[in-house]
Amino acid sequence: MSAAARQRTCAACGGRFRAGERTDIEVVLDGIVRYVAVHAGHSTFPPRRPAEGARKAA
Repeated sequence: MSAAARQRTCAACGGRFRAGERTDIEVVLDGIVRYVAVHAGHSTFPPRRPAEGARKAA
């Protein structure tokens, strides 16, 4: 059974998954490794700050 089928809702936005919808999987570490399903393009991680991305690219 897939993570999306077990969860039934997106870990990022809480919206329900539709049948056949593409989902992504993210790893959450909270003492143990957990895998959560999110809608394609959603993320449970905070967005990167623009300066941080530029610094890492240099």
